[in-house]
Amino acid sequence: MSWKVGGVLTTEPVVVRPREADERIRRWESRLVREYDGVPPSLVHEWIERARARLGGARVRGFVPLLVERAVRASARDFPADVPGISGTPLTSWARSTASRLLAQRLPRRWAHSSGVARRAEQVARVLPVEEQDLLVAAAWLHDIGYADELVDTGLHSLDGARYLLRAGAPQRVCDLVAHHSGAAAVAEVLGLADQLAEFGDARGRLRDALWYCDMTTGPDGQPTILDDRLAEIRQRRGPDDPVVRALEINVDERRSAVRRIHRLLRRTTEWRQPLRVRLEAG
Repeated sequence: MSWKVGGVLTTEPVVVRPREADERIRRWESRLVREYDGVPPSLVHEWIERARARLGGARVRGFVPLLVERAVRASARDFPADVPGISGTPLTSWARSTASRLLAQRLPRRWAHSSGVARRAEQVARVLPVEEQDLLVAAAWLHDIGYADELVDTGLHSLDGARYLLRAGAPQRVCDLVAHHSGAAAVAEVLGLADQLAEFGDARGRLRDALWYCDMTTGPDGQPTILDDRLAEIRQRRGPDDPVVRALEINVDERRSAVRRIHRLLRRTTEWRQPLRVRLEAG
């Protein structure tokens, strides 16, 4: 057997240090998460970790990153399509139109992020009862509208967005989801706005977790990402004195727990649909 090193064929096995292999796999993970935008990022991450555990003892470690990539691609190809129909309901269509009007022109990056969160919601909706699926997608489109200049009042975007939605006649559950998305209560505490945020209910449960998952696995430009990278990006972009970063000291564990709970549900609701070959490989 021969290997190619630096463009030169050799009959000697390629020696790749474990650290080098890990770095290559991490780079591939970032690329695969983006390439398979139709798969929730936490599932891609888990497939990578499973493949690494299964293939880590390969005789030639230089092959491990390649074998991991092949295994992940096989799982991604077999991943079931998004839940049909939820992106075109009256509620989700109104939510998309409203978010577009408020964000697309003046805050294009925020619009790109919101669009990515909505795409993630269409993937994640499978873990919810049918009657909650369009609530999730609608809240995903609308969760950041409070950044629009015309809506800014208190400076807490989740509260300002929720108040606007309430005035606009949006369903109360959508208003509540927007008000409390992704740990907003901790940000309100930092800003001294906890009493005002309490105008909206915080219904803990699967629907709330699902919106947090979608937001925390979508980067600022709408690209899929894993939770740790998202948290690092928030800290770097905003800086240590930003209220959102300060709030992470209060509720980062709550964010991780929400993402973990939805990941477990996604795993359960997708594994049984995948072909027997993939389930055997994973097990």
